[in-house]
Amino acid sequence: MTKLRVGYLPIGVYSYFWRARDAGYFKEENIEIELVPMAGGGQIIPALQSGSLEFGISDALGVLNARNGGIPVTYVSFNFQQTADDPVHAVLTMDPNIKSGADLAGKDVATNLSYNTDWTMMREWLRQQKADVDSITFKEIPFPDMLAALRSKTIAAVGATEPFVTLGEAEGARVIGHYFTDVKSPIVLSGVTAMLPYVQENPEIVKRFVRAINRAIDDFQDPAIVRETIAANTKIPASVVSKMNIGEWKKDAPPESIQFWIDAAKKEGILTDAVDLNDIIWKP
Repeated sequence: MTKLRVGYLPIGVYSYFWRARDAGYFKEENIEIELVPMAGGGQIIPALQSGSLEFGISDALGVLNARNGGIPVTYVSFNFQQTADDPVHAVLTMDPNIKSGADLAGKDVATNLSYNTDWTMMREWLRQQKADVDSITFKEIPFPDMLAALRSKTIAAVGATEPFVTLGEAEGARVIGHYFTDVKSPIVLSGVTAMLPYVQENPEIVKRFVRAINRAIDDFQDPAIVRETIAANTKIPASVVSKMNIGEWKKDAPPESIQFWIDAAKKEGILTDAVDLNDIIWKP
């Protein structure tokens, strides 16, 4: 039995870990999994580098930022996307005077982290909304704390993800846009990463791990299984689970799908060097 520690966010986007564990797919691959809740790729990639995790989730900007800093991280599964028909991220506000992104000029806006996909897409969405991005103050607030920040009026708007979008609407928050899919649809944005030296030294473990995940992703082609998995592993009310958007999971996202994020990172000045896409998504 191989024991693996995996850093993740306990939200619907990464619920395939729960499915692979609960359905016994990890066990059948002789893997004992420990899922470690963390804030995002900004915390997870350093933990991978230190060896305290074997695998961890990250958005595309987390991987590109790490590569830009000389950290050899790679995707072993680049798998989650959303579309305009099923957007998982949304801009929420409780301020009745805010009708669109243009009304956020001069105000405070929150994303879960800075310099990640959420921050980058929020800024691009605001530009498309004709907002003065330079006048906006961006703050980091974890997804679970965003609704409280809106209620206390310490923030004008937040870039939230499900289930907090649906929970927020139930509390009176309004969606004024979908900051990912309004900019690009469909858009692949996240997956599971590992350090390239670990992958090269342990290819059989990686294959077993990815096989278990892929079986869960196969199951997730049925939205009912996704919702059952989320309901079984969270305290989200059934009424919310039944209504929330869930997105899509793919097993074969091409490396070229990361080019969009490279261009976006260069636009923000996050990335300056060329990126080699050949080993950014590991293939056995």
